[in-house]
Amino acid sequence: MKRIALFPGTFDPITIGHLDIISRSLGLFDKVVIGIGRNVNKLPMFSEEQRIAWIREIYKDNPNVDAVLYDGLTIRCCQQV
Repeated sequence: MKRIALFPGTFDPITIGHLDIISRSLGLFDKVVIGIGRNVNKLPMFSEEQRIAWIREIYKDNPNVDAVLYDGLTIRCCQQV
């Protein structure tokens, strides 16, 4: 069975700290899914499209990292991953 980690957040913007956590997670899990949550109560600095594009560009050569957008509860995103 594959070990899949979900790393949820707004990533607005993604930081060196986020990248470090993802890097460390890859040593523990077979796949890391970065869940970009939509928060209607926050005015984002960058659009969802920009944030997901940056993450996918950073990890384009690593098939073990993916990024998804999600609404609502994080547990729902977990169930879909």
